[in-house]
Amino acid sequence: MAEKFVNVDRDTPMLLPPDLRDWVEKDDIAHFVLEVAYRVSPDSAHVNNRGSGLAQYPPSMMLALLLYCYSQGIYSSRKIEKATYSNISVRYLTGNCHPDHDTIASFRRRNKQFIKQAFVTTVKVGQEVGLSRLGTMAIDGTSLKASAGKKTTCFYGNLESLCNERMERAEQEERETQTSDKSINLPSKAKLTQALAKIDRGYEKRKRQREILRKEVKDGDVGSLPHQLPAKVPASKKVNTVDTDCHFMPMKEGFYSLGYNAQLAVDTGSLLITAALISTSSNDSHQLLRVAQESHRNCEGMVETVVADSGYDNNHQINELEKKCGIHAVVAVKDPHRLSIKHKQSKRRQRTRALKIKRIEELETKKGKGLLKQRNASVETVFGIIKHAMQFRAFLQRGRENVDAEWKLISAAFNLKRLASLMAASR
Repeated sequence: MAEKFVNVDRDTPMLLPPDLRDWVEKDDIAHFVLEVAYRVSPDSAHVNNRGSGLAQYPPSMMLALLLYCYSQGIYSSRKIEKATYSNISVRYLTGNCHPDHDTIASFRRRNKQFIKQAFVTTVKVGQEVGLSRLGTMAIDGTSLKASAGKKTTCFYGNLESLCNERMERAEQEERETQTSDKSINLPSKAKLTQALAKIDRGYEKRKRQREILRKEVKDGDVGSLPHQLPAKVPASKKVNTVDTDCHFMPMKEGFYSLGYNAQLAVDTGSLLITAALISTSSNDSHQLLRVAQESHRNCEGMVETVVADSGYDNNHQINELEKKCGIHAVVAVKDPHRLSIKHKQSKRRQRTRALKIKRIEELETKKGKGLLKQRNASVETVFGIIKHAMQFRAFLQRGRENVDAEWKLISAAFNLKRLASLMAASR
Protein backbone atom coordinates (compact mmCIF):
# COMPACT_ATOMS: atom_id res chain seq x y z
CA MET A 1 0.00 0.00 0.00
CA ALA A 2 1.45 3.41 -1.03
CA GLU A 3 2.08 6.03 1.64
CA LYS A 4 -0.07 9.17 1.70
CA PHE A 5 1.47 12.56 2.49
CA VAL A 6 0.04 16.06 2.67
CA ASN A 7 0.85 18.01 -0.46
CA VAL A 8 3.23 20.84 0.52
CA ASP A 9 3.05 23.46 -2.24
CA ARG A 10 5.46 26.38 -1.85
CA ASP A 11 5.04 27.78 -5.37
CA THR A 12 1.34 28.64 -5.68
CA PRO A 13 0.63 32.26 -4.58
CA MET A 14 -1.63 32.62 -1.51
CA LEU A 15 -4.05 35.41 -0.63
CA LEU A 16 -4.26 36.56 2.98
CA PRO A 17 -7.72 37.38 4.39
CA PRO A 18 -8.90 40.86 3.31
CA ASP A 19 -9.77 41.79 6.90
CA LEU A 20 -6.81 42.13 9.31
CA ARG A 21 -9.03 40.93 12.17
CA ASP A 22 -9.25 37.53 10.48
CA TRP A 23 -5.50 37.09 10.83
CA VAL A 24 -5.50 36.52 14.57
CA GLU A 25 -7.47 34.24 16.88
CA LYS A 26 -10.44 35.68 18.77
CA ASP A 27 -8.80 34.94 22.14
CA ASP A 28 -5.43 36.46 21.16
CA ILE A 29 -4.19 38.99 23.72
CA ALA A 30 -3.53 41.43 20.86
CA HIS A 31 -7.23 42.42 20.84
CA PHE A 32 -7.12 43.27 24.55
CA VAL A 33 -3.81 45.13 24.23
CA LEU A 34 -5.22 47.26 21.42
CA GLU A 35 -8.34 48.09 23.43
CA VAL A 36 -6.35 49.19 26.49
CA ALA A 37 -3.76 51.13 24.46
CA TYR A 38 -6.46 53.23 22.80
CA ARG A 39 -7.95 54.03 26.22
CA VAL A 40 -4.79 55.92 27.17
CA SER A 41 -5.11 59.61 26.34
CA PRO A 42 -2.51 60.61 23.72
CA ASP A 43 -2.30 64.15 25.12
CA SER A 44 0.91 63.33 27.01
CA ALA A 45 2.52 61.61 24.02
CA HIS A 46 5.48 63.24 22.28
CA VAL A 47 4.41 64.13 18.73
CA ASN A 48 5.57 66.50 16.00
CA ASN A 49 2.97 69.27 16.19
CA ARG A 50 4.58 71.31 13.41
CA GLY A 51 3.41 68.89 10.74
CA SER A 52 6.78 69.01 8.98
CA GLY A 53 8.71 66.00 7.73
CA LEU A 54 7.32 62.53 7.08
CA ALA A 55 3.99 61.37 8.47
CA GLN A 56 4.35 60.01 11.99
CA TYR A 57 2.87 56.84 13.43
CA PRO A 58 -0.10 57.27 15.82
CA PRO A 59 1.08 57.17 19.48
CA SER A 60 -1.63 54.69 20.46
CA MET A 61 -0.51 52.24 17.77
CA MET A 62 3.14 52.53 18.87
CA LEU A 63 2.11 52.02 22.49
CA ALA A 64 0.11 48.90 21.57
CA LEU A 65 3.13 47.60 19.66
CA LEU A 66 5.42 48.02 22.69
CA LEU A 67 2.91 46.57 25.16
CA TYR A 68 2.25 43.49 23.07
CA CYS A 69 5.92 42.81 22.30
CA TYR A 70 6.92 43.27 25.95
CA SER A 71 4.16 40.87 26.98
CA GLN A 72 5.64 38.30 24.58
CA GLY A 73 9.21 38.75 25.82
CA ILE A 74 10.38 40.84 22.82
CA TYR A 75 12.30 43.84 24.18
CA SER A 76 14.95 44.88 21.65
CA SER A 77 13.82 47.58 19.20
CA ARG A 78 15.44 45.63 16.35
CA LYS A 79 13.57 42.46 17.31
CA ILE A 80 10.32 44.45 17.59
CA GLU A 81 10.91 45.82 14.07
CA LYS A 82 11.49 42.28 12.82
CA ALA A 83 8.24 41.15 14.52
CA THR A 84 6.26 43.69 12.45
CA TYR A 85 7.11 41.50 9.44
CA SER A 86 7.12 37.98 10.92
CA ASN A 87 4.47 38.05 13.68
CA ILE A 88 0.84 37.99 12.49
CA SER A 89 -0.52 39.53 15.71
CA VAL A 90 2.00 42.38 15.52
CA ARG A 91 1.08 43.03 11.89
CA TYR A 92 -2.54 43.27 13.00
CA LEU A 93 -1.66 45.75 15.78
CA THR A 94 0.35 47.97 13.42
CA GLY A 95 -2.15 47.74 10.58
CA ASN A 96 0.59 46.17 8.44
CA CYS A 97 2.88 49.15 9.03
CA HIS A 98 6.57 48.59 9.78
CA PRO A 99 8.20 51.22 12.05
CA ASP A 100 11.99 50.89 11.98
CA HIS A 101 14.02 50.16 15.12
CA ASP A 102 15.19 53.78 15.47
CA THR A 103 11.58 55.03 15.49
CA ILE A 104 10.63 52.41 18.08
CA ALA A 105 13.61 53.22 20.33
CA SER A 106 12.98 56.96 20.02
CA PHE A 107 9.28 56.56 20.90
CA ARG A 108 10.11 54.47 23.96
CA ARG A 109 12.70 56.99 25.15
CA ARG A 110 10.60 60.15 24.62
CA ASN A 111 7.22 58.99 25.94
CA LYS A 112 7.88 58.32 29.62
CA GLN A 113 4.68 60.02 30.79
CA PHE A 114 2.61 58.27 28.12
CA ILE A 115 3.97 54.89 29.25
CA LYS A 116 3.27 55.74 32.89
CA GLN A 117 -0.36 56.53 32.01
CA ALA A 118 -0.60 53.19 30.21
CA PHE A 119 0.55 51.39 33.36
CA VAL A 120 -1.97 53.25 35.54
CA THR A 121 -4.69 52.43 32.98
CA THR A 122 -4.04 48.69 33.42
CA VAL A 123 -4.58 49.10 37.18
CA LYS A 124 -7.88 50.94 36.61
CA VAL A 125 -9.08 48.35 34.09
CA GLY A 126 -8.54 45.61 36.68
CA GLN A 127 -10.63 47.57 39.15
CA GLU A 128 -13.39 48.31 36.62
CA VAL A 129 -13.91 44.69 35.60
CA GLY A 130 -14.04 43.63 39.25
CA LEU A 131 -10.89 41.52 39.24
CA SER A 132 -9.01 43.57 41.82
CA ARG A 133 -10.15 44.73 45.26
CA LEU A 134 -6.99 46.83 45.76
CA GLY A 135 -7.09 46.47 49.54
CA THR A 136 -3.84 44.79 50.57
CA MET A 137 -0.55 45.36 48.77
CA ALA A 138 2.64 43.32 49.03
CA ILE A 139 5.84 45.33 48.49
CA ASP A 140 9.26 44.02 47.54
CA GLY A 141 12.27 44.81 45.37
CA THR A 142 14.79 42.95 43.24
CA SER A 143 18.10 43.81 41.60
CA LEU A 144 18.14 43.90 37.80
CA LYS A 145 21.21 44.47 35.63
CA ALA A 146 21.83 47.84 34.03
CA SER A 147 22.87 48.42 30.42
CA ALA A 148 26.47 49.11 31.46
CA GLY A 149 29.65 47.08 31.80
CA LYS A 150 32.63 46.91 34.11
CA LYS A 151 34.98 48.23 31.41
CA THR A 152 33.39 51.68 31.65
CA THR A 153 33.51 51.64 35.46
CA CYS A 154 36.25 53.15 37.59
CA PHE A 155 36.83 54.90 40.92
CA TYR A 156 35.57 58.46 41.13
CA GLY A 157 39.07 59.70 42.03
CA ASN A 158 40.53 58.09 38.91
CA LEU A 159 37.76 59.50 36.75
CA GLU A 160 38.33 63.01 38.09
CA SER A 161 42.08 62.89 37.48
CA LEU A 162 41.65 61.33 34.03
CA CYS A 163 39.09 63.97 33.10
CA ASN A 164 41.42 66.79 34.16
CA GLU A 165 44.27 65.17 32.27
CA ARG A 166 42.29 64.84 29.07
CA MET A 167 41.02 68.40 29.36
CA GLU A 168 44.63 69.56 28.91
CA ARG A 169 45.35 67.41 25.85
CA ALA A 170 44.39 67.80 22.23
CA GLU A 171 41.93 65.40 20.64
CA GLN A 172 44.61 63.90 18.38
CA GLU A 173 46.93 63.16 21.28
CA GLU A 174 44.00 61.76 23.23
CA ARG A 175 43.33 59.16 20.51
CA GLU A 176 46.96 58.08 20.41
CA THR A 177 47.45 57.80 24.17
CA GLN A 178 46.24 54.75 26.08
CA THR A 179 45.65 54.58 29.79
CA SER A 180 47.93 52.31 31.79
CA ASP A 181 44.97 50.57 33.41
CA LYS A 182 43.85 47.99 30.83
CA SER A 183 40.62 47.28 32.74
CA ILE A 184 39.32 50.82 32.08
CA ASN A 185 37.91 51.65 28.66
CA LEU A 186 36.75 55.24 29.00
CA PRO A 187 35.02 57.41 26.38
CA SER A 188 36.23 60.71 24.94
CA LYS A 189 37.02 63.92 26.81
CA ALA A 190 33.59 65.46 26.23
CA LYS A 191 31.76 62.37 27.49
CA LEU A 192 34.04 62.15 30.52
CA THR A 193 33.30 65.77 31.42
CA GLN A 194 29.54 65.22 31.02
CA ALA A 195 29.63 62.05 33.11
CA LEU A 196 31.62 63.75 35.88
CA ALA A 197 29.22 66.71 35.98
CA LYS A 198 26.18 64.41 36.08
CA ILE A 199 27.65 62.35 38.93
CA ASP A 200 28.33 65.53 40.92
CA ARG A 201 24.80 66.82 40.34
CA GLY A 202 23.31 63.50 41.36
CA TYR A 203 25.38 63.39 44.53
CA GLU A 204 24.35 66.95 45.50
CA LYS A 205 20.70 66.04 44.96
CA ARG A 206 21.12 62.93 47.11
CA LYS A 207 22.76 65.02 49.84
CA ARG A 208 19.83 67.45 49.89
CA GLN A 209 17.35 64.59 50.08
CA ARG A 210 19.31 63.03 52.95
CA GLU A 211 19.24 66.31 54.90
CA ILE A 212 15.48 66.64 54.38
CA LEU A 213 15.05 63.07 55.57
CA ARG A 214 17.15 63.69 58.68
CA LYS A 215 15.00 66.72 59.51
CA GLU A 216 11.79 64.70 59.06
CA VAL A 217 13.08 61.93 61.34
CA LYS A 218 14.08 64.50 64.00
CA ASP A 219 10.67 66.17 63.87
CA GLY A 220 8.86 62.82 63.98
CA ASP A 221 10.76 61.58 67.06
CA VAL A 222 10.57 58.01 65.72
CA GLY A 223 13.24 55.92 64.00
CA SER A 224 17.00 56.13 63.65
CA LEU A 225 18.66 59.17 62.11
CA PRO A 226 20.13 58.47 58.65
CA HIS A 227 23.89 58.93 58.34
CA GLN A 228 25.13 62.19 56.88
CA LEU A 229 26.88 62.00 53.53
CA PRO A 230 30.41 63.38 52.98
CA ALA A 231 30.69 66.87 51.49
CA LYS A 232 32.06 65.45 48.22
CA VAL A 233 31.80 62.18 46.33
CA PRO A 234 34.35 59.81 47.93
CA ALA A 235 37.32 59.08 45.68
CA SER A 236 36.87 55.35 46.42
CA LYS A 237 33.30 55.29 45.08
CA LYS A 238 32.89 53.26 41.88
CA VAL A 239 31.07 55.10 39.09
CA ASN A 240 30.09 54.25 35.54
CA THR A 241 30.65 56.68 32.69
CA VAL A 242 27.97 55.21 30.40
CA ASP A 243 25.11 55.05 32.93
CA THR A 244 26.02 57.34 35.81
CA ASP A 245 22.90 56.46 37.83
CA CYS A 246 23.47 52.71 38.21
CA HIS A 247 25.42 51.12 41.07
CA PHE A 248 26.95 47.77 41.96
CA MET A 249 24.25 45.65 43.59
CA PRO A 250 23.99 42.07 44.87
CA MET A 251 22.12 39.89 42.38
CA LYS A 252 19.94 36.90 43.25
CA GLU A 253 22.44 34.65 41.49
CA GLY A 254 25.04 35.43 44.16
CA PHE A 255 27.31 37.99 42.47
CA TYR A 256 27.58 41.78 42.27
CA SER A 257 26.78 43.65 39.08
CA LEU A 258 25.88 47.14 37.90
CA GLY A 259 22.13 47.49 38.22
CA TYR A 260 19.03 49.09 39.70
CA ASN A 261 16.71 48.18 42.56
CA ALA A 262 13.32 47.53 40.92
CA GLN A 263 10.43 48.01 43.36
CA LEU A 264 6.89 46.63 43.02
CA ALA A 265 3.60 46.84 44.90
CA VAL A 266 1.34 43.89 44.08
CA ASP A 267 -2.32 43.34 44.93
CA THR A 268 -2.36 40.14 47.01
CA GLY A 269 -5.76 39.13 45.63
CA SER A 270 -5.36 39.49 41.86
CA LEU A 271 -1.52 39.66 41.60
CA LEU A 272 -1.83 42.88 39.59
CA ILE A 273 1.05 45.34 39.90
CA THR A 274 -0.17 48.65 41.33
CA ALA A 275 3.17 50.51 41.63
CA ALA A 276 6.48 50.11 39.82
CA LEU A 277 9.43 52.32 40.79
CA ILE A 278 13.21 52.34 40.45
CA SER A 279 15.74 52.97 43.21
CA THR A 280 19.48 53.44 42.86
CA SER A 281 20.07 52.08 46.37
CA SER A 282 20.44 48.36 47.02
CA ASN A 283 18.87 48.92 50.47
CA ASP A 284 15.06 48.71 50.73
CA SER A 285 14.79 50.47 54.09
CA HIS A 286 13.88 53.87 52.57
CA GLN A 287 11.54 52.61 49.83
CA LEU A 288 8.37 51.67 51.74
CA LEU A 289 6.83 55.14 51.89
CA ARG A 290 7.35 56.13 48.24
CA VAL A 291 6.19 52.77 46.84
CA ALA A 292 3.11 52.65 49.10
CA GLN A 293 2.19 56.26 48.27
CA GLU A 294 2.55 55.58 44.53
CA SER A 295 0.32 52.52 44.85
CA HIS A 296 -2.19 54.58 46.87
CA ARG A 297 -2.33 57.23 44.09
CA ASN A 298 -2.65 54.72 41.27
CA CYS A 299 -5.45 52.92 43.12
CA GLU A 300 -7.22 56.22 43.87
CA GLY A 301 -6.89 55.89 47.63
CA MET A 302 -8.18 52.33 47.99
CA VAL A 303 -5.07 50.81 49.60
CA GLU A 304 -5.67 49.91 53.25
CA THR A 305 -2.73 47.66 54.18
CA VAL A 306 0.80 47.09 52.88
CA VAL A 307 2.91 44.04 53.72
CA ALA A 308 6.70 43.88 53.43
CA ASP A 309 9.66 41.84 54.63
CA SER A 310 12.28 42.90 57.18
CA GLY A 311 14.27 44.79 54.52
CA TYR A 312 11.68 47.57 54.86
CA ASP A 313 11.96 47.73 58.66
CA ASN A 314 12.07 51.51 59.07
CA ASN A 315 9.97 52.90 61.90
CA HIS A 316 10.02 56.45 60.56
CA GLN A 317 8.68 55.31 57.17
CA ILE A 318 6.01 53.12 58.79
CA ASN A 319 4.92 55.94 61.09
CA GLU A 320 4.79 58.47 58.22
CA LEU A 321 2.79 56.08 56.04
CA GLU A 322 0.08 55.67 58.64
CA LYS A 323 0.08 59.40 59.44
CA LYS A 324 0.02 60.75 55.85
CA CYS A 325 -2.03 58.11 54.03
CA GLY A 326 -3.84 56.22 56.76
CA ILE A 327 -2.32 52.97 55.46
CA HIS A 328 -1.55 50.24 57.97
CA ALA A 329 1.91 48.72 57.44
CA VAL A 330 2.66 45.11 58.38
CA VAL A 331 6.45 44.86 58.19
CA ALA A 332 8.64 42.07 59.52
CA VAL A 333 11.14 43.19 62.19
CA LYS A 334 14.84 42.95 61.44
CA ASP A 335 16.92 41.34 64.23
CA PRO A 336 14.09 41.03 66.80
CA HIS A 337 16.50 39.40 69.29
CA ARG A 338 18.28 42.75 69.75
CA LEU A 339 15.19 44.17 71.45
CA SER A 340 15.93 42.04 74.50
CA ILE A 341 19.31 43.73 75.05
CA LYS A 342 19.02 46.12 77.97
CA HIS A 343 21.03 49.34 77.88
CA LYS A 344 20.46 53.03 78.40
CA GLN A 345 18.19 54.39 75.70
CA SER A 346 17.07 57.83 74.62
CA LYS A 347 13.38 58.68 74.38
CA ARG A 348 13.57 58.25 70.62
CA ARG A 349 14.99 54.74 70.99
CA GLN A 350 12.38 53.87 73.62
CA ARG A 351 9.53 54.91 71.33
CA THR A 352 11.10 53.04 68.42
CA ARG A 353 11.54 49.93 70.56
CA ALA A 354 7.90 50.09 71.70
CA LEU A 355 6.69 50.29 68.09
CA LYS A 356 8.83 47.29 67.09
CA ILE A 357 7.51 45.20 69.98
CA LYS A 358 3.95 46.11 68.95
CA ARG A 359 4.69 45.00 65.37
CA ILE A 360 6.16 41.71 66.55
CA GLU A 361 3.03 41.00 68.56
CA GLU A 362 0.89 41.72 65.49
CA LEU A 363 3.01 39.43 63.30
CA GLU A 364 2.56 36.56 65.75
CA THR A 365 -1.22 36.66 65.41
CA LYS A 366 -3.09 34.48 62.92
CA LYS A 367 -3.90 37.49 60.75
CA GLY A 368 -0.29 38.68 60.74
CA LYS A 369 1.05 35.28 59.73
CA GLY A 370 -1.57 35.07 57.00
CA LEU A 371 -0.54 38.45 55.57
CA LEU A 372 3.12 37.43 55.44
CA LYS A 373 2.15 34.24 53.58
CA GLN A 374 0.13 36.32 51.11
CA ARG A 375 3.20 38.50 50.55
CA ASN A 376 5.35 35.50 49.68
CA ALA A 377 2.72 34.07 47.35
CA SER A 378 2.05 37.34 45.52
CA VAL A 379 4.99 39.67 44.95
CA GLU A 380 7.57 36.86 44.86
CA THR A 381 5.44 35.08 42.25
CA VAL A 382 5.26 38.22 40.11
CA PHE A 383 9.04 38.66 40.19
CA GLY A 384 9.44 35.01 39.22
CA ILE A 385 7.12 35.37 36.22
CA ILE A 386 8.83 38.56 35.01
CA LYS A 387 12.33 37.11 35.34
CA HIS A 388 11.75 33.55 34.18
CA ALA A 389 8.55 33.34 32.12
CA MET A 390 8.93 36.76 30.47
CA GLN A 391 12.75 36.52 30.47
CA PHE A 392 13.27 40.12 31.62
CA ARG A 393 16.50 40.22 33.66
CA ALA A 394 18.28 43.35 32.42
CA PHE A 395 17.31 46.87 31.39
CA LEU A 396 17.96 48.09 27.87
CA GLN A 397 17.62 51.79 28.74
CA ARG A 398 20.19 53.97 30.50
CA GLY A 399 19.62 56.61 33.15
CA ARG A 400 17.23 56.39 36.07
CA GLU A 401 14.29 58.12 34.33
CA ASN A 402 14.52 55.94 31.23
CA VAL A 403 14.92 52.78 33.32
CA ASP A 404 11.91 53.78 35.44
CA ALA A 405 9.78 54.12 32.27
CA GLU A 406 10.98 50.73 31.02
CA TRP A 407 10.11 49.12 34.37
CA LYS A 408 6.59 50.59 34.13
CA LEU A 409 6.34 49.26 30.58
CA ILE A 410 7.20 45.70 31.61
CA SER A 411 4.80 46.03 34.58
CA ALA A 412 1.99 47.20 32.28
CA ALA A 413 2.69 44.26 29.95
CA PHE A 414 2.54 41.87 32.91
CA ASN A 415 -0.78 43.39 34.04
CA LEU A 416 -2.26 42.91 30.57
CA LYS A 417 -1.25 39.24 30.52
CA ARG A 418 -2.64 38.78 34.02
CA LEU A 419 -5.93 40.54 33.24
CA ALA A 420 -6.41 38.52 30.06
CA SER A 421 -5.84 35.31 32.02
CA LEU A 422 -8.23 36.30 34.84
CA MET A 423 -10.98 37.34 32.42
CA ALA A 424 -10.64 34.10 30.46
CA ALA A 425 -10.90 32.09 33.68
CA SER A 426 -14.00 34.01 34.84
CA ARG A 427 -15.99 33.29 31.65
